Formats: sequence, structure tokens, C-alpha cells
Amino acid sequence: MSKVNRRKFLGNIVAYNATVIIGANLLMACTKDSYGVQGSQELEHLPIQDDNPAIAFWKKKCEECGDCIEACAVKQKVFGTYQASSSKHVCIHCGSCIIECEEKALTEKYHWQDVLAAIDDPSKIVIASVSPAVRVGIGDYFDMGAGSYLVGNMVGACRSVGFDYVLDTNFSADLTIMEEAAELQKRIQQKAGMPQFTSCCPAWVKYVEIYYPSLLANLSTVRSPIAMQGSLVKSYFAHKMGIDPRTIVHVAITPCSAKKYEITRDELVIDGLRGTDIVITTRELAKLLKNRKVSLMAQTGNFDSLMSETSGAGIIFGNTGGVMQAALRTAYVNISGSNPPENLLELKQIQGLTGLKEAKVVIGSASLKVAVCYEMRNAKVLLNQVMNGTCKYDFIEVMACKGGCVGGAGQPADSSKIEKRISALNSADKLASNRYCHENPEIRKIYHDFLGEVGSPEAKKYLHTTYNDKSNLL
Repeated sequence: MSKVNRRKFLGNIVAYNATVIIGANLLMACTKDSYGVQGSQELEHLPIQDDNPAIAFWKKKCEECGDCIEACAVKQKVFGTYQASSSKHVCIHCGSCIIECEEKALTEKYHWQDVLAAIDDPSKIVIASVSPAVRVGIGDYFDMGAGSYLVGNMVGACRSVGFDYVLDTNFSADLTIMEEAAELQKRIQQKAGMPQFTSCCPAWVKYVEIYYPSLLANLSTVRSPIAMQGSLVKSYFAHKMGIDPRTIVHVAITPCSAKKYEITRDELVIDGLRGTDIVITTRELAKLLKNRKVSLMAQTGNFDSLMSETSGAGIIFGNTGGVMQAALRTAYVNISGSNPPENLLELKQIQGLTGLKEAKVVIGSASLKVAVCYEMRNAKVLLNQVMNGTCKYDFIEVMACKGGCVGGAGQPADSSKIEKRISALNSADKLASNRYCHENPEIRKIYHDFLGEVGSPEAKKYLHTTYNDKSNLL
């Protein structure tokens, strides 16, 4: 559709229906039915409010093309479900509108200057935790090839700019799987709360809270890796390093705009402290480095030794299907007592840029049916199946962004680059000396020294969370 034809969107859009063909690959096709009107006010762009914690609107740059409205209505099934106005906007903070806005009238809300202020404050200990998708996205901002795997460059650049410690969020991805796989096994055994939904994506979690609050019990109670990392930085890490947690500024570097919202959730506060103080995106990291004239190409370095040893399974969290792959590897061991065969280790049926995918996994005498999807237009199909009792799946992974975190709103997100990032993370997984979360020696150590057993009271405190009915936002 041309920009001219999208210029006038009146009120809410009742726009697109998704037709899902259930087959070997669960192919999805979208067809436009009509634009409907539920209100009388003309809206030419999403009415992003000033207090939105994740997304900023720059009015002078807006050409009123309506691309942002279409993305929100079509891909994420949000705009058009409520009475929108210039003073009311329901947002899951996914950043689909940012990705579609060529004029950059919509961006993530910038916090990189806050990071530099903290770094320049001698009373603060500034700790960076870096998500897996960042290492395959940061090169895009420094004229390096799409999908370049730049761990050493990225870590070295963070040290050069002044971070006191640089940690790998993949560590907490491994922890996520330890708890989530055990939770899945328990639900299967008790035949309760099925299917289990993943809970790593805060935009997806908020979508369920708003539109399907009766299904909140199906969400895994496990925190996202970033939320988990933050709680451990200000407890376990601080204790081990002899740091007063009140002096720590924990910065999560992510490909995601919704993480800026996630860290504001009160459910993540422990002992009066928020685990993560600032979230910046891959794009913001590039701005920060360029501001301090740090050359990414010229840097090299290694993550700090504590809370940074990871498995290949943690690396692929950045990909659509990656959380599912990682969880099934450990679930297989939990149920069968042995590591999975090669076909399950890869599980190619749930990889790639198909919006909705499925696989059947046999573990001994047990058979699990799993589904993986991205964007809420695909998730909505599965949610409705659960609601009407026709869902055939035991475990479902959902991400808001195309391709998973590698396609997040905080980095360039065209399909060719996303595919290269997916490939780069998969290659890193294959080359990893350990591909199983449960075999990570540092994971074993943190349970031994701090958390106790999987699912223990300490694990519940630091690694799990709760959710709330947010349907009143509509």
C-alpha cells in the first residue's frame, strides 16, 4: 500500500485477519479485509505518550504516512482493539512502529547519555550485561558485515568507554532454562497449566496481561534472562565481588525496546532494589561508543569471569526458536537421563523466518508437541486455540519481533540482516565447547553456592516473577 493511501486512519483499525494453514511448517498468510472506524478523531500516527518508558515520538520528523499505525494494528494486533485518541495509546513497547518508521519520527527512548553520566560518576560501579543478539547487530553501525559475530570487539569497546565490569546475559539465559525446563516437566507430570508459554519477551507478556489475562497461569513464572541477570548482579555478584549493591548501576545492553519497559515492573524489585537501572539498545551502544570516539574494530576483550560462562544453548536465545531448542535439550535430559540425539539438538523445524512453526519431540515414552511464533498476529492464533480448547501443543515460545531478538527494534531489522544474524548465532552454538545449559560449570556453582536446588525458595526469589491482569488498559 502506498503512503498516500495510508494517510488518513480514522479512529481504530479493525484491519487484518490471519489465515493459518496447519501443516508441516504452519505457514501463515495475512489478508487485508477492511479498515473500520470506531471513533471520529483522525489519527495520522500512533499517539505515543510522553510517559511511554520505551518509545519516543519526534513530531517534526513525522510525515503522517500511517506506517506505524499499520504495523501496530497488523503485526501486533494492538491498535484497533481500543478507542484510541491523541491522549490514549495502548502499547506493548515492542517497537514494531520504530522498525517501520523510515523518517525516524519514532525511536526507542534514548538513555545512552544516562549511562555515560553514570560512568563519569566516581561513586558508581557501572556494570554492563550484554544480550546475545547485540554481538551480531553492533557491526551494522560500524560498516562491518551484517551478522558479524563481534564478541571480543564489543566487550573491549565497552571496557574502553568505561564500564567497570562487562558480563554476558547468556549466563542468565542458561539459568532461565534450568528453571523453565524443570517447570515444564512439573506441569507435564501434574497435567496442569498446559500449554506452558515462554516468558522471555516482555512485549509478549504484556500482551497476555492485557488481552488474555485468564491465561496468565500458562506463562512460565521464570523471569527473562535480563531480569534474572539484574537480580543476581545486585545480590550474588555484589557479594562475591565485595561491592555495595546500592552503588551499582546495572546497564542491560539489548536489541529490544520493550526491555526499557520491563525494568520498570514492580514485580522485579527485590529487597528494595531494581536489578537493572538502565536499558540501552544496540543502536544506543553505537551512539555511546561514537560519542566517546571508540573504534569498535580496534577493540578486543573478554567478559569478566563471574556470571559470564555460558553454553551454546544460551547463545541461541537471540533467535526465534532458540529458547525452545535450549529448553528441550535440558528437558530431554531431565526426563530421559541422557543428552538428546543430533536431530533434537538442532531441531530445524522451529528455526527460520516462518512466523509460526511446530515440531513433535519424542523423549522416551513421552511425546511433546511444541510451537514457536513471532509477532502477536501469530501468537493470537495460538492464544485463541488455548481459549477454545483446541490447542494441541504442550510448550509454546513467543517473541514479539520478526526472527526473535535478532530482529529487535533496537537494531536494523530487514530480513536479509536478520537471516545472517540467525545464522551467526547458530554457528556460535555449534562451535561452543558446551551446548547444554545444565552442563555449564558456573551454573552448577551458583546453585551450589547461592540458589540451592532448581525451584528452591532462593531460586523463586531471584529467578521467578508474577504477572497481573492489565485488561483495564483497554
